[in-house]
Amino acid sequence: MIDAHASKTLAQAIDAGRQTQRHLECLTRQIMARAGRQAMTAKAGAGPRKYHHELVHRLTFERWVELDVIACSLAVQEQAIGELRHRDEFPTHHPAA
Repeated sequence: MIDAHASKTLAQAIDAGRQTQRHLECLTRQIMARAGRQAMTAKAGAGPRKYHHELVHRLTFERWVELDVIACSLAVQEQAIGELRHRDEFPTHHPAA
């Protein structure tokens, strides 16, 4: 018998994981876009690619706390999803009382 509550919990966990992944990807795109804008407006002495690369690293460093929190949250969500899937594959059978 399929436990509807467990399936709903798993679906919610998967959805939360997807939202967190999208947030992480959005943050990464924002960093790349900002670095690109700054590279275009600044005069790059060492070459535009190297300057852009350095900007990406600097901006990533500036937002590392936010990136780290999101990445840790995603790891916890993935672990929870794995545990829920394992629980659904091997349900606990309680003997009849």
